[in-house]
Amino acid sequence: MKIKTIFKINIVLIFLQALPLYISLFSPEFKMMLTSDAFGSSPSPDAIIMFEQFALVLGLLILGVISFIYGALSFNDINILKRISFLLFALTGFFALPDLINVFTGQPTAPLPVILMGLVTLGLFYFGSKKGTI
Repeated sequence: MKIKTIFKINIVLIFLQALPLYISLFSPEFKMMLTSDAFGSSPSPDAIIMFEQFALVLGLLILGVISFIYGALSFNDINILKRISFLLFALTGFFALPDLINVFTGQPTAPLPVILMGLVTLGLFYFGSKKGTI
């Protein structure tokens, strides 16, 4: 599989994973739905402020990662692309790890589709680092 195709697929998957955060920034009802999963049916105002900051910081960080992946599409050397793919594998692994830990410990976590998209992203980056082509 072409490594640049892997990058493009992962851009879409990463954006879809972050979509609930972006929606929560503009929809109070959606924000309450997400916060009530972790903080109970009536979260405190401090919990809401904390979640808003979390959503903003993580959302912007994810946009930065997407920008990095998009910028990596300009490279044409297969060795550089494979190395970048491996580094992105490590980065997305650390993004996926908290959800996996929470699933196994029974803690509140992201919805299952978001977790699965994270694992697919992780696998695609690893595949690109080992068997990606130009």
